[in-house]
Amino acid sequence: MIEDQDKKPDGKEGIIDTGMLNDPGNLKSCIESILFISGEAVKVDDMARTLELPASRIREAVNMLEQEYISKNRGFVLRKVAKGYRFYSNPAFNEILQKFVKTNIRVHISQAALETLAIIAYLQPITRTGIAEIRGVRADSVVLTLVDKGLVKDAGRLKEPGNPILYRTTERFLELLGLDSLKDLPPLKDFKKNEEQ
Repeated sequence: MIEDQDKKPDGKEGIIDTGMLNDPGNLKSCIESILFISGEAVKVDDMARTLELPASRIREAVNMLEQEYISKNRGFVLRKVAKGYRFYSNPAFNEILQKFVKTNIRVHISQAALETLAIIAYLQPITRTGIAEIRGVRADSVVLTLVDKGLVKDAGRLKEPGNPILYRTTERFLELLGLDSLKDLPPLKDFKKNEEQ
């Protein structure tokens, strides 16, 4: 972490051509490049450290990019998720994209994995036994699959006989769902209302 987010670290000789980045257009292009090559949300502090610039300048450029994509109705938007920023498709085209996904892209997560992921997301941290009690079947292999996909991780051990592993969702989970934090999950009561209708 940068100790003072708005100051360059002292005593470091710059390896980035900061003169080039003084131009707002170049800085925005550089940030876009970083976001495009990253497979996950990128934090402002990480970009600031890499570009050897104050976090306030990066934040300002990111805010400008967000507004530009919205005002120009681009096919993608920049969203704050998992405490960082990532590109997503423009929600205005959701209907078309859903049609495309249904006809051209296979979903790589089983129904059992989806159910298990939902249980972990809402009840975390939770053990495999806790998941099995809710689902009515063992969850060992499904949980391991979710760990392999980077959606779930070990969150320590429960202090009880056997010390079972507790599981929780990862930042990757938040990114894939387009959430900034678990507080953004829809309330469980909304699902109950749908079931009653």
